[in-house]
Parts: sequence; structure tokens; C-alpha cells
Amino acid sequence: MPSLKFLALASLVTTVAVAAETAKSAAPDADTMKRGQAVYSRTCIACHQPTGAGLPPVFPPLAGSEWIAKSASIAVRNITNGMMGPVTVKGVTYNGMMPPVTAVTDKDIADVVTYVNNSFGNSGSVVTEAEVTAIKNKYADRKTPWTAAEYEKEAK
Repeated sequence: MPSLKFLALASLVTTVAVAAETAKSAAPDADTMKRGQAVYSRTCIACHQPTGAGLPPVFPPLAGSEWIAKSASIAVRNITNGMMGPVTVKGVTYNGMMPPVTAVTDKDIADVVTYVNNSFGNSGSVVTEAEVTAIKNKYADRKTPWTAAEYEKEAK
């Protein structure tokens, strides 16, 4: 029979885990969204457009993109190293090149990814500066743009 201490500890662990998950999925604050929109306006808007709809058939949409929903890591890596080659977004194949975005801080990246995750009909996570730094450190040796094929291979 489990002891009361064990049951209390299990309850505490569950409560902490639920609180952490709730905080992670909480809506971003207004300041983060404002900063993210400012970064988007100076670095992303020309290709992905004010509405996030992109410019088919050259620049894919961010609005409703399955790639946005997959992982913040993909967005961070695309911003840091760029992305090239064919990628299918919402059933349309694009075959272009997104260059790395320079002159942005890890905080800028966190804010813009959070902004995109929660704009244009998307509903995603809040990304922190620490998460961006960790992702960048994990792939620090990477010097070339990413491909959709590499991301798909990772998912398997």
C-alpha cells in the first residue's frame, strides 16, 4: 500500500508538471507580441507579407503553415541558417531560398517566432530567449541552409 508521503509527492509532481505545461502554452504577453511584430516588419514582411500569406509561388505562407505548427526549432534554424530547396506548404510546393536573417539577437528571434506562432490564425507556443540560445548552440557547427528533407528525416 503506497504511503501518504509517496501519494503527496506524486500529487506535487503532477501539479508542477501541469503548471509548467500551462505556462508554456499560455498566450504571449502584449509586449512580446509588439516586439515580435516589429522584428517581423523589418525582417520578414517583404517576403511573407503583412498578412503572413507569402507570395505564391515564390515565398510560402506562414499563416496556417504546418511548418510553423511543427516546432519552434525549425523557425529558429531557418532564421539562423536559412532554408533552401523544395518545401511543401499547405499543399503547394515552393522551391526557393530563404537567406539567413542577420543582425537579430536571440531575444529578437524569440519574439518574432512567438509573434508568428500566435498571429495569422496560428496558435502556438511562446518561445524564450533561452530556448533560442539552446537551439542555436545545439546546431552551432551548421554553416549551410536547412532543407525540408532534413527536417522530415529528423521527424522519423
